[in-house]
Amino acid sequence: MNSFLDPSRMLLFVLLLARASGFIASCPFFGEAVVPAKVRALFAVSLAALLSSVAAPPAHQANALVELVPLVAVELVIGFTIGFLAKLFVLAFEMAGEIVGIQMGFGIAAVLDPLGGHRASLIGRFFWLAGTTLFLTLGGHHLLLRGFSASLVACPPGTPFPSDAVVAALTKSSGEGIAAPMRLAAPLVGILLLATMGLGVLARTVPQMNIFAVGFPVKIAVGIAAIALCLPFFAEVARGELTRLAGRLAFLFPVS
Repeated sequence: MNSFLDPSRMLLFVLLLARASGFIASCPFFGEAVVPAKVRALFAVSLAALLSSVAAPPAHQANALVELVPLVAVELVIGFTIGFLAKLFVLAFEMAGEIVGIQMGFGIAAVLDPLGGHRASLIGRFFWLAGTTLFLTLGGHHLLLRGFSASLVACPPGTPFPSDAVVAALTKSSGEGIAAPMRLAAPLVGILLLATMGLGVLARTVPQMNIFAVGFPVKIAVGIAAIALCLPFFAEVARGELTRLAGRLAFLFPVS
């Protein structure tokens, strides 16, 4: 009890709670609206409490609120960065699903997504669920926790903000985050393009046919069949993206 009431330990717990809160708020699945806010808060408090017993107290003590606020802000940004780098994994799947959904003709059926808080197509929501499932199945949550623990070693609570490393990691990840949906959607878009070309040839061959009435169900059927055939490909891409995520975290928080 006396050790917990020690000012250095109390400051360490507050800083760890700030880093864990930013981490939980931005990471995939745990930071989604589908997880109740009380569960997320309990997870952040539990993570901070467990790590406070093994992490070293900060060397600099905050003797006033003016000194505490910048330290808490730094911890929030570090935790948010870790979660956001992993969130790009799931966002890549959702963006790929939106691209494929538009090509299939589901763009007109976009509805307000209560989980994401924005308009999403049916295929985009399916890809989001597939990406989240692959993230958890392939051990992405374990990778996140290892990255969080590595951040405590490379950047202990109370240390200066690693702005150069954070900016470099986010810049590199943003470029890779744009390429990942293209890798996922490329084979499906190619198949749907061939289907569209076939419908165009059919429209020229049989002009009496109402190609719009025929084209929608045909493209939907082709798209669903293509998604089913490409599921193993998605798993391989997911493994590659998790490997890239591990590289980003290792670059951001190198542990000697």
